[in-house]
Parts: sequence; C-alpha cells; structure tokens
Amino acid sequence: MVSAVVISLVKSLALTLIFETAGAAALGFRAKGDYLLLLLVNVATNPVVAATLDYMYYYHYRIFGWYLILALEVAAVCVEWLLYRNRLRYRKMNPFFVSLILNALSYTGGLIVDKLF
Repeated sequence: MVSAVVISLVKSLALTLIFETAGAAALGFRAKGDYLLLLLVNVATNPVVAATLDYMYYYHYRIFGWYLILALEVAAVCVEWLLYRNRLRYRKMNPFFVSLILNALSYTGGLIVDKLF
C-alpha cells in the first residue's frame, strides 16, 4: 500500500512538470535537452520542497506558514537558477527569470488545482 505522503509527492511533481513544461513552451523553449534539463531539475528540487512542506504541515503545524513556503520557494528558484545557468540552451531570457517565472507558474497552478479539487 502506498502512503498518502508518497501519493502527495507524486501529484506535486506531476503538476509541477505539467505547469512548468507548458510555461517553458510558452516562453519559447525548443531544444529537447532543455526539456530534459527541466525534468531533471524538478525531479531534484520538487520532492525536497514538497516533502518538507508535508512534514511541517502534518507534524509541526504551528511553524508552518507563509514564511516557510517563501523560504523554500526562494531556495528552489535559486537552486534551479544555478542548475539552468550553465546548461540551459534557451537564451532569450536570463536563467534566473526563467526559474522564477516557471516556479511562480507551478506554485500558482498548484494553488488553483488545490482549491478546485
């Protein structure tokens, strides 16, 4: 039997990949390598953020708040920017802004999906 936490992590990663892939396409990503990089970067960062938020929510609700979400999202944007900085072929926009836009899109999309379902 798969635990609720694992299901939550898989859903979070799947939604992130859907939103960020769509966002990357809208920004003009064309190289297959850039999409592979997007996948690998999110596989590395999303579970860490999602697991930390799940853990804090379920076990330490009092310290779960907007400041924790903000800190984790800022960390994710920075880590992803550092990974995109040297490997992303897409050059129409600074990799920091690519990371910021894609993370804002996936976070907002996740909030909307969470409210709808």
